[in-house]
Amino acid sequence: MVDVFQMARLGSRLEGRIAIADMPRLSSALAHRSGTLGYHCVGHIDEHGRPALQLQIEALLPVRCDRCGEVLDLPLRAHRKFFFVRTETELAAIPIDDSPEEALLGSDRFDLQSLIEDEAILQLPISPRHKFCEALGEPVGAAAAADRPHPFAPLAALRGHLRPSRPISQRPAEHAPSGARRTGGARKPHGSSR
Repeated sequence: MVDVFQMARLGSRLEGRIAIADMPRLSSALAHRSGTLGYHCVGHIDEHGRPALQLQIEALLPVRCDRCGEVLDLPLRAHRKFFFVRTETELAAIPIDDSPEEALLGSDRFDLQSLIEDEAILQLPISPRHKFCEALGEPVGAAAAADRPHPFAPLAALRGHLRPSRPISQRPAEHAPSGARRTGGARKPHGSSR
């Protein structure tokens, strides 16, 4: 936990390494939990007079290749900029735009490790692949699914052999048993309450 406002005011620097095993949300997306993630952050007051932070992270993350399923060591490097506000009201008033700086709710007990973990997760590709697997095209699973016949294909073939039925309005009227009355009222669907 760090005081981000004091860090910005003093221009403090923090750096170190975090075990991937100590970041459960990140490690659950990886092939295994070994290794570390390095970080370097610098507090400052930005050009708008706001307390701010520059964060750099780097790691070699063991992910699974989406095509072959083998482990791929993915190089991760990211550089992000943040600025801090003191209240939820201030945060809600900031318009969403394409600015490279992201607004965060600051604190004197800010969870820096959680921010670092969030940023690492955001850097993970949706479909990681080895370079040679990228050259091969579709994932193995997708190719197999494309070759598999559609489960309703036999029904579609059967439909062509059936006689087309006439609409109800063109069918001969049913003969009601003697004493029974035919009504024009609509039937209740099955399962409806009386």
